[in-house]
Amino acid sequence: MGSATGPVVRRAELAQQDGRTLVFRPKGRWRGMPFPPGSRVLAKVESGTATLMAELDVLGVLADGSVSTRQPFVVQRFAKRRFHRTAVDLPLVVGEQACRVVDLSGCGLLAQCPQGTSVMKQDIVSAQLFLETGNPIALTLYAVRVTVTPEGQKLIGFDFMEVREMDQDRIIGYVLRQERRRLQALRKL
Repeated sequence: MGSATGPVVRRAELAQQDGRTLVFRPKGRWRGMPFPPGSRVLAKVESGTATLMAELDVLGVLADGSVSTRQPFVVQRFAKRRFHRTAVDLPLVVGEQACRVVDLSGCGLLAQCPQGTSVMKQDIVSAQLFLETGNPIALTLYAVRVTVTPEGQKLIGFDFMEVREMDQDRIIGYVLRQERRRLQALRKL
């Protein structure tokens, strides 16, 4: 994804989608924002069990406040219920801050970060995930939840906004192998 030339909408619901257009309804504080025709908006659009992340070219605003956009050429779709998640302990670098991944799936992760980490809910950050083998995986992450533990650590739930398909396949394969190992160990008890 490039940089958006218009607003960033982090909460919206899909109103309509066909082969040429995508219409979304901004939610929360993004309702009523100006969306000039011809501008570009970076939007996180929820639709049932799927989340769409895309840069969208604005065609106009409809009478009900919905935003009509040109159908994106490429849309990242992550159906959250489709991916299995498992507990892990992997290094993650968010910006320049070293964190640990404690839970991983094909569409997101839970990271434990030091107290001074500046990531807040709804931030979009670049990160590198280090699996046990291979090159690090470059990710663009969206912070959906931030909590602070009694020890002062931050637990940050991230959705993947941008990940190459082959890297997502590596993550999914890693999660499945970890789960297989865990189940095999339980059977031996």
